[in-house]
Amino acid sequence: MSDPKKPKHTRPTMQAIADRAGVSRATVSLILTNRQEIVERFKPETVAKVREIAEEMGYQANIMALSLRAPHPSFYGLILRGSGVADAISWHHQAFEGQFLAGALEASRLLGLYPVLATQDSPDPEAALKRVRGVLDGGVFGAILRTPRPVLAEAVRRQIDQCLPVVVVFPEDHTNFPTNAIDVDNVAAGKVAAQLLRAADRHKLLLIQDEMTWEAIRLRNEGFLTVAQGAGADVRVLTVPGGMNGEQIEAWLATQLKDIRPDGVYTASSVTGVEAMMACQAAGLRVPEEASLVGSDAALWRAPGCPAITSVDVSWYKVGELAVNKMAELQEKEQWTFENLNLPPCIRVGGTCPVGTSAGAEVVLLEA
Repeated sequence: MSDPKKPKHTRPTMQAIADRAGVSRATVSLILTNRQEIVERFKPETVAKVREIAEEMGYQANIMALSLRAPHPSFYGLILRGSGVADAISWHHQAFEGQFLAGALEASRLLGLYPVLATQDSPDPEAALKRVRGVLDGGVFGAILRTPRPVLAEAVRRQIDQCLPVVVVFPEDHTNFPTNAIDVDNVAAGKVAAQLLRAADRHKLLLIQDEMTWEAIRLRNEGFLTVAQGAGADVRVLTVPGGMNGEQIEAWLATQLKDIRPDGVYTASSVTGVEAMMACQAAGLRVPEEASLVGSDAALWRAPGCPAITSVDVSWYKVGELAVNKMAELQEKEQWTFENLNLPPCIRVGGTCPVGTSAGAEVVLLEA
């Protein structure tokens, strides 16, 4: 039996070194990479102090730190959104995140890179964000973040300012990330949706939006209205009131649809697209015979008796591949910033709106 009075040996950590040296944990992490181009950013006396304390405390680098000392470090942070609640909508949303992860993993395999995974959303948000910050400051050579929460924006920008390869995917607010972001061209996505409905000979159009929205949705709506109104269509905007659950929203929408009787419907968010599909059925509005429906990020949703939603979005798998390749490119070229990329949208063919060749976007057939 072990002696309970005998002090246990604890492995020294970067945080312990940082506390003794009077610097941040991130500074310790960067100095202990021993990569010349990184170490040169710090004062010589700071570098010497950190190294001396680390040696005195018997610090031994973990596998990620050892990787950073190599000519081509191989561990990077892959920060996903995840979900704090396992409900029907979260599983639907994770289908897209699963595609993004699959693309990132395949690109990582080909490049010999290894992601350190963390999620931002959980039943304990503070603990989740602490884990994310721990990954960012914990010895990875770079990071990819899928739609970072606003509270992470400062930490991400700090990583970029410290010349680490960071790629932000699908940011909620582009003003937080003037560089290093990958997104779909949201204005173009809305325009393509309007072109699809016009090509289907739909003239009485309904744009359904939530009361609370974000930049990407506003831009898609802007593109939709520009094309639809420019083509002379009768366009009405319907805003879903807040404070209702999914079933209540579907019932409310069904009442509105019975009254408005549109022949074309567009929703710029995945959840609203599903709610609109269910509301059309409840209202007795046959899709696509009486009304065509176009959504965004809604193509993977399935329910018995319902057609797949024709959707304008982007391949999340390809975005995952692109994000890893872009991060690796930054590392290889010793560059730390790149101009934001707006990817052209594609049309995922479902059963809610016919798709021709006049919408000006790549057409992707959905698997049955």
